[in-house]
Amino acid sequence: MKYIIILLLSLSCFASEIGLKAGEKVPNLALKSITGKEYQLDNLDKKTALIFYRGSWCPYCIKQLKSVQSEVMSKTDKNSQILVISVDRAAVAKKMKDKNKFTFDVISDPKAQSLLAFNIVNKIDDELVKKYKQSYQIDVEADSGETHHMVAHPAVFVIDGDKITYSDIHINYKDRTKNEEIIKALSSN
Repeated sequence: MKYIIILLLSLSCFASEIGLKAGEKVPNLALKSITGKEYQLDNLDKKTALIFYRGSWCPYCIKQLKSVQSEVMSKTDKNSQILVISVDRAAVAKKMKDKNKFTFDVISDPKAQSLLAFNIVNKIDDELVKKYKQSYQIDVEADSGETHHMVAHPAVFVIDGDKITYSDIHINYKDRTKNEEIIKALSSN
């Protein structure tokens, strides 16, 4: 019984370590969008929803971003904004944005600095990278230009000033934050 309790406590500690939580400080990190605009994440002039997605190759991600475009963008006011972030190279991210006519800004972070800072790294093992490439023609390395095989756990963080006011991270890549939650988090004081 003692060992089961220790195991359960260990697992709960491990599970709680993924992702920054509401109330924590925003990492001191500057990122550049595909249009060249620089964002200092801990000093933004608007309340911001950061939406982390795995990459433009991920159908679940594109579905989520399309729904954010159609359902959330019309409900954001001039005091809020949406930024989406992946490890895709700028050219890959731009192609995805243009193809889908997204109006939110897209940040290319191939070195995965933001994923590491927000503690939402999902490292794809070599076998899965190989399977993606051979079976689905998805080249994670070509899309990011890196061999680190890191992608984001799908996550949404709402930040206001230098604080995280909302945090929702999904370990299962098929699960996503509901748009109503993003809207509510952006509109709450």
